[in-house]
Amino acid sequence: MKRIFLLLLLFIQAINTFAQVQKMNGVSGKATIINASDNTHPDFYPSLIHLDQHPVPSAEYGNKKEELNRLRAIREAELKELNLPLEKKSRATATNPVVFKGIQGNTANSVPNDNDIAVSNAGKVVSVVNSNMRVYDDTGKILTTTSLTSLVAPIGVFSWISDPRVIYDPVADRFILVCFSGSISYESTIIVGFTQTNDPSAAWNFYTLNGNSFNDSTWSDYPIIAISDKDLFITFNQVKDNVSWTIGFKQSVIWQIDKQTGYTANPLLYTLWSNIKYENTNLRNICPAKYQTTPMGNNMYFLTLRNVAATNDSVFVTEITNSYASGTATLQQRLLKTPVAYGFPPNAREKHPTNGIVQYLMTNDARVLAAIYENDYIHFGSNTVNPQYMNAGVYLGTIKNISSATPLVSADIVSSATMEYGYPSMTYVGSWAQDHRVLYTFSHCVTDSLPGTSVVYKDVNENYSDILRVKDGISYINQLADSNERWGDYTNIQKMYNRPSRAYLSGSWGKLNIMNCWISVIDIMDWPLNTSTLNEENNTNTVYPNPITDNRFTTQFEMKEAGHVRFELYDMSGKLVYKIMDTYVKKGKNEYSISTSELSKGIYIFKVNSDQGTIASHKITVE
Repeated sequence: MKRIFLLLLLFIQAINTFAQVQKMNGVSGKATIINASDNTHPDFYPSLIHLDQHPVPSAEYGNKKEELNRLRAIREAELKELNLPLEKKSRATATNPVVFKGIQGNTANSVPNDNDIAVSNAGKVVSVVNSNMRVYDDTGKILTTTSLTSLVAPIGVFSWISDPRVIYDPVADRFILVCFSGSISYESTIIVGFTQTNDPSAAWNFYTLNGNSFNDSTWSDYPIIAISDKDLFITFNQVKDNVSWTIGFKQSVIWQIDKQTGYTANPLLYTLWSNIKYENTNLRNICPAKYQTTPMGNNMYFLTLRNVAATNDSVFVTEITNSYASGTATLQQRLLKTPVAYGFPPNAREKHPTNGIVQYLMTNDARVLAAIYENDYIHFGSNTVNPQYMNAGVYLGTIKNISSATPLVSADIVSSATMEYGYPSMTYVGSWAQDHRVLYTFSHCVTDSLPGTSVVYKDVNENYSDILRVKDGISYINQLADSNERWGDYTNIQKMYNRPSRAYLSGSWGKLNIMNCWISVIDIMDWPLNTSTLNEENNTNTVYPNPITDNRFTTQFEMKEAGHVRFELYDMSGKLVYKIMDTYVKKGKNEYSISTSELSKGIYIFKVNSDQGTIASHKITVE
């Protein structure tokens, strides 16, 4: 009886939740086909920056930031008096990623620069900032550069175009670009583009959508995008006219668009989800969790935090259950709790290295900035206060078994007494269902000094690497009249789907007193043990003797094609013990042998790994 009552209660709650949500189906206008390399339209690379307090802080945000500055000063005095260590003890037990190469990135024409990046299996890289698009090949050569204003000129003349987002579809082998125009309701326009092929410097199908679909004096701000197997999802904040976004928020909405209509240049078919609330409170800043594995599902998860709370442990999960084409999509919600509280972040502090003038880098709030989905796990990140130092940190969270009745949430806060961080994003770099490895990037600011971009890796055992400073700034940021400078509203990092050990990131760094874009290629050299093969012997390979008694281990393996391989030893927990050799090996049968005299007695896993996967794996015993 009790079980029936609980089920009935859940059913009533679900009805109440769904009754709130509004669905509006629609069809866009026709596509306009635009060649990204077309230079027939003069490109003036327009720049429009409001130098006076951009944006003007509201009383709520501004007062909270001032209070956090006061608390930080108190905490710094306490630490100095107690003579505590400045740095947290290192947790770096995972293998460090490798910064393969980096280049000066796309040039922003606005504040903040808002970095986003996407890379195809063929190595084509699309970098977007406010308010330009640049396409590179895999050597870093620039193939085309254009302002977004010039790019979409065949559609019409727009007011300022902002907040570009780009994503690569590994199944369709296409790129999708989203941005918006106008910061007032009667100008608000959403611009969506789909490449016709895998070449982003060639033809695109571009569309416009109404950014004020509710006729309520609001405009669409701050898009985030993700794709499922059939749909493109775009989330927006609807902001009231003529007030700062900090106090003008009205609601967050979700556009669900049949992406096939965009690929085929047909009018877009879509559903606009609005009035999305939890217990009568609008969910603010809804972030979709990007699929990181293929095939992708037909649903989409979204995350929301209490982003203006001083401290909170709530994680709101929204799910759209099916594709637009199915006609049966519903919106479901659940509330999860995290064991590590997040909180409204202070602005990061930078100080001019010579005259000592203090500037602050704006961290906005504790919204979910990025989220990814892989193998029933969601990884997400936000800005937060670090209560240990009362400074700006990043909140890195994971929801395990998201589809189950009892998902498990875990999280870490990253900052130190001498380093502040903000605007995290992440990409999945695992290789199989139980391999949940993640690579994160975020902006850093050396306290009282210069801003740049960092990266950190979390291995299969959830251990972190060292935080690597990919690019340090060479100047502090001082572009606006106010002492609060824009740090950038987002960054991004994306793996290559056909080479998951490699990722491309787009971050920020200080140069000539302004924020600049930096693009880096990051390699993961950690090849963890697939526990599903621990006790399996590959019949095409041999290993002898086993157990090892004569201080010599020998194995034979076959290469289908010539290439580089790595010979590595792991313990039974999957931790890498030794990287023995990385070398070029010829096609065909090969034999490899090592001395085991330096190894302690015990059981090890010997693996022969290549960029394409594991060639051989053996359990060996040293006696």
